[in-house]
Amino acid sequence: MKHAAHLIPLLIMPCLLAGCGGDDEDARAIRAASFTTSTRPAPNPTKLSLQNEIRSNVSMVSGAASAPRYELYSEYNGEDIRQVTGVSGRKLILAFTADWCEHSLKMREALKKLAEDEKGNVQVVDVNADKFPKVAEEFSLTKVPTIFIYTEGIRLRSFEGAHDATTLKAMLDQLLSTGN
Repeated sequence: MKHAAHLIPLLIMPCLLAGCGGDDEDARAIRAASFTTSTRPAPNPTKLSLQNEIRSNVSMVSGAASAPRYELYSEYNGEDIRQVTGVSGRKLILAFTADWCEHSLKMREALKKLAEDEKGNVQVVDVNADKFPKVAEEFSLTKVPTIFIYTEGIRLRSFEGAHDATTLKAMLDQLLSTGN
């Protein structure tokens, strides 16, 4: 019996070295690719899937065939927020507002004007913080209105409080020109 107890580690060791009970490299890669985090955008989101997920009564960007196809100003409707923020190839303003807030109402109008003035260079998505409290909590929202500016799926900066379209344009230009 004493000798058999010494054989158990010798029998298990080759299995561990050979990878018994573990995943092969491809299975691990597939499983790892299925996870997304708030610091990494969702894998391969497409512009067409974004069109299907965000609805609005505002017109789409039109023009050249190579121009991006997304709504200039839209209201968030509950999809995975990473699908909204993680899309590359565009600049995004994610705005948190509330219907009861006078400043939010003014900010919405300024954001609509900015989106139209930018002619497809920026997309604005308005998130009603009262309708989507979990999303507001995910962004650690303390005030409305608050905007978050993204480019290529990366959050650059956030601003609290209401701003007019001219101020928003100046902040956007400065932020995107300096890269800060």
